[in-house]
Amino acid sequence: MKKLILIAGIALTITACTSNEGANDEARRTEYAKFLDSPTTIEYDEEVFNFGEVKEGEMVKHTFKFTNTGDEQLILVNVNGSCGCTVPESWPKHPIAPGEGGEISVVFNTNDRVGKAQKSIRIEANTAPVSTTAVQLVGTVVE
Repeated sequence: MKKLILIAGIALTITACTSNEGANDEARRTEYAKFLDSPTTIEYDEEVFNFGEVKEGEMVKHTFKFTNTGDEQLILVNVNGSCGCTVPESWPKHPIAPGEGGEISVVFNTNDRVGKAQKSIRIEANTAPVSTTAVQLVGTVVE
């Protein structure tokens, strides 16, 4: 009986986390729908951050800076990591005017990730020619 309750609790937690994330994305798409039909362009100060060599268990933190290089408002609809070990901590949730910039702060948890690492952060926005761009963390995790 305890196992059944534990399994049900885990399933509920996973469902709740997944559902909420999708709802936030959809709410942002609805709130900023008028901007999504007016694409702009984005330029990153760096698209790849090489963190070098770190010991397993360390948290690699980095902030990617970007600029709205187009003529329309920039809307970041969603920002997510390529896996659960790479998490965007913060990113702008408001429209970014042409010529203005912003920052995406990410954390890579190196626990159980020994070896070469290449982690992507996907940014979904009202950008052209593609609506999804990516930045990366690369380096080596040693024991």
